[in-house]
Parts: sequence; structure tokens; C-alpha cells
Amino acid sequence: MKKILLIPTLLVTLVFNGATTTTASADPVIDEQSHSSPSWSPNASAQTPTWFKEINLNNSNSSFKDNTLNNEGSSIQYNFVHKEGNQLSEKELLPFITGEIEVLEDENNHKSHLVAIGTSNSNGQTQTDFYFSNIKDAPISDIKEYATEVAQKNYNANENFKQDYTSINSYSNNAIVAAVPSGTNYIDTFHWIIYSDQEKLTNGNFVVAGFIDSTVTYTKQGTATINSKNVSVWDMKASTQTRPVNSYQTRQIASRHTIEPYVPDQRLLSYGPTTTKTGSNFSVSLTGGFPSISWNFSRDSVDVTDTGSLSTGYGKWTFDFPLGKTVAKGSFLMEPGIRITNETGMVKFQHSHSGYYYKNLSYQGNGVSGLVSRSFNDL
Repeated sequence: MKKILLIPTLLVTLVFNGATTTTASADPVIDEQSHSSPSWSPNASAQTPTWFKEINLNNSNSSFKDNTLNNEGSSIQYNFVHKEGNQLSEKELLPFITGEIEVLEDENNHKSHLVAIGTSNSNGQTQTDFYFSNIKDAPISDIKEYATEVAQKNYNANENFKQDYTSINSYSNNAIVAAVPSGTNYIDTFHWIIYSDQEKLTNGNFVVAGFIDSTVTYTKQGTATINSKNVSVWDMKASTQTRPVNSYQTRQIASRHTIEPYVPDQRLLSYGPTTTKTGSNFSVSLTGGFPSISWNFSRDSVDVTDTGSLSTGYGKWTFDFPLGKTVAKGSFLMEPGIRITNETGMVKFQHSHSGYYYKNLSYQGNGVSGLVSRSFNDL
């Protein structure tokens, strides 16, 4: 029997406010004459694209299933589903998920709330955006504005969504084979909005300080025998970009990619980069089980401190930015990675991020994501 593999692309957006990360003890010296980060705020007068369909589940006339599955033929549509900033239930989420996703508390009890979902279709493949917040009353205007930006990028990249549409329900877990072949790729894109802890707009909403966008690619290299055990070998690469706005600067970005809860069924073979505070590039080399895979990414005066642990099963990095420099005021790409093994069943990963954005001693923006767990079919 021929096996059919359906691989979704999932995008996840989280919104932060009021969390705590490392902060500066004194007001740093900043070049006030150099350019500042661009402004960003919801534009109430902006016209929503005709293909952007908003579904408010607090409206009794809205049906989550009926509205999102009514895309047939060459329909051009992005479905934005929400409950006015309130959390969506697992039951409402289920028709959109292939594989599994969990949002968990981290060691400091930080946890985000799922407040909206966006879906579109390209070449018979459902693309899903998950929008999260760690505050109960997330401004739906902010989430919708950012969802519109994300949807427009998807719209442009996927030839205006003009492909044959397949029902979202066809992408259920039951449609995916238990074992997936070598070369299988899964992709998640996570989007975080980080708010200022203190600065507010005239309407009382917090000012957005920055964005973190992370595209995570999971690649199955194949199966191998390691320590007398037959295992699959997976590489994970996280392409994470910080983008400060509203005159804030990136001060620090931290990320942790782990399989720690799944040891000993899964084990970490290698990760990178290691601590780097000199040179022009960061270097990553993933080794073990299969030929090594390596890449570099620009350092540009940013320092990274590696506090990962092979034995415990996680890679953890803290990127420190020099305030007043162009790199702190603009976008910057970080690309850490890990290689892991899996002995049985689904392969699982956990991700967490934090961002610290700085304007002055009075205004900073700190955000912590909590844990996002992703599981995919493997063996």
C-alpha cells in the first residue's frame, strides 16, 4: 500500500506583557543622533483585505466549523477566528491541528493563552497561525493588526491562495501514517508580540516594544543504530528574528529548545552555537548518527552565551545586544540548532523564548513565552 504523508505548516503568534527578564541597572549610553526603530500601532482606519474573513465565536451566529470549512475550488480566503481576546478551547482548536501542540507553564509559571487562530490554504496544504497572549484581556485590535500583516505575507507568498482547497478535516491525525520517511520536514512559524511594561497609548493599551518571529524547521535525517539502539535522527533549526519598534531597542533575546521531558526515549546529540563573543560569525555544527550539517550566521557585535546541556537534553542561548548600535535598533537573525534521536512513537520538541526591549530607564518591554510543545509522527 502506498503511504500518504501530509505535512502542515503551522504559524504561532504569542503576545507578551509584564514578564520579567534580566534588566539593566543603569541607563546605558545611547547614540541619540542615530536612527530609531520604526513606529507600530493598530490602524483602526486601515481597510481589511476582502479575503480576510473574521469569525467571532462570541457571536452566536458564527460557526467555527461551518465558516472555516466553506472554502471550495479556488476560494481566496484567510480565516481569522477569535473570541474577542478570550481563550479558545481545545475542542474549537481540534479541526485545525495535525500533530499535537500544548501550551505549558515554564519553570517560572509563565504560560500564554491561545486567543485566535488563522487558517489559509496553498496547494492542498492547510497553513495555520496560532495567536497567543500571556494576559487575559489581550487587545484584539493588536492581534488582528498583526494577523493581517502575517496573512498578507502568506497571501503574497502563496500566489494569492489560488490553489485547490481540501477540507481542513482531511488533515486530522488519523490521515497521517505512523512512520514517516527520511527527509520529512515539518515547519512551524511562531510570532511573538512583546509589549512595554510601563508605556501606554492614550486608549490605555500598552505600547508594542518589539516582535520575535521564529521559523522552526524539523528534518528527519533517517534511522541509525546508536549505542546498540535503532533510533531516528532529527535536526531542528530555529531561524529567529527580533524586530524592535516604537523607538525601543533589542537588549536581550533568549531561546531554549529542548527534549528534556522526553529523555531517555529521546536524546540530544549536539547543538550550536557555543558561547561566542569575538569574530564576525556564529557557527553551528550538528553531529552524531549522520554526516554533520553546519551553517554560520552573522554576529554583528552581538554576544551569545551558551548554557545548554547534552546530558539533560536542551540547547539554551542568550543573545546580548549593544544598545545604541544599529544592530540593536533594527532586525537581527539568530539561527541556533539541535540534533536529537528518538526511539519510539512521535518525536517531540519544546520551545521557549524571552525578549527584553529597552527605551530608557522608565520604559522597557519584557516578555516570556512559557513552553510550547510540538509533537509529530515519526516511528
